[in-house]
Amino acid sequence: MPKLNPADVQHALASLTGWSLDTDAQHKPPCLHKSWKLPSFDTAVARFNQIAQLAKEQDHHPEVLSSYTHLHVRVWTHDVSGLTEKDFKLAHSIDVLFAETHP
Repeated sequence: MPKLNPADVQHALASLTGWSLDTDAQHKPPCLHKSWKLPSFDTAVARFNQIAQLAKEQDHHPEVLSSYTHLHVRVWTHDVSGLTEKDFKLAHSIDVLFAETHP
């Protein structure tokens, strides 16, 4: 899948809610980033596992960090060292997952 150019990234980012473009020099390729504060540790673990299942289904594996009741997700395509449509599809799927469980 081809790497998106900056204009396409900005256009696709506008279709997501609450995701940001992380261009921190510490994280070399740009990536999508979103964080959540959940009501309990058990809820965070359950959500982590649901995100893992989505990643498995889409054969696209984000960086997911869990810290007690906080989840942090970063998504990028390793093969192109940047962002592709695959990243935005996974981010959208994660948003749908959260909307279904927290309307």
